[in-house]
Amino acid sequence: MTEPGKMSDDLKEVFKAFVKLAGAKTESDMKMMNAKACGKMVKDCLPKEVSGIADASVFPKYKEKGKPYMLMENFPQFIRGCAHEYAKLKSKDPKLPLDDPKVEKYYQSFVTKLSTGRPNVKEVKVSKTGNVDKLTDASGYTGTHKERFDAEGKGKGIEGRVDLQDDSGYVGNYKGAGTFDEKK
Repeated sequence: MTEPGKMSDDLKEVFKAFVKLAGAKTESDMKMMNAKACGKMVKDCLPKEVSGIADASVFPKYKEKGKPYMLMENFPQFIRGCAHEYAKLKSKDPKLPLDDPKVEKYYQSFVTKLSTGRPNVKEVKVSKTGNVDKLTDASGYTGTHKERFDAEGKGKGIEGRVDLQDDSGYVGNYKGAGTFDEKK
């Protein structure tokens, strides 16, 4: 049985990778995993059934009291808690003890999966055919679409989408607004 509280370097790296993905910037933030990062980690690395269990019952048990995050020191216990709940689900025995061999088997399996897992983030690729350049070049646009962009290709905003009328005069087409009282 693995010593509780001990964590391999691979697990620390996985912990930090998911915490960083959730927005951690400083070194002290890298030691605190929030529910969002935890949910992403469980979804990407562990079996599907663990996702609901971890979010609803295991994460709240191992997070800091009154805080929205779990510390890195509690991560091995969190994995063991997930393995325990998963073993109870699989064996259909709600009173399965924590030191059962099934729990240890699932714990070792989860540690292996987490050690090799990384955040599953889709990468945005640039088109190799070059068609995207034509679509984003506003100089080739015609009709009303041409009116939506200026000479540099930047959008004009509301002015490019709506015909704005100047209703400042008494008569609709009066062009000399504000000049009535001027002396000539």
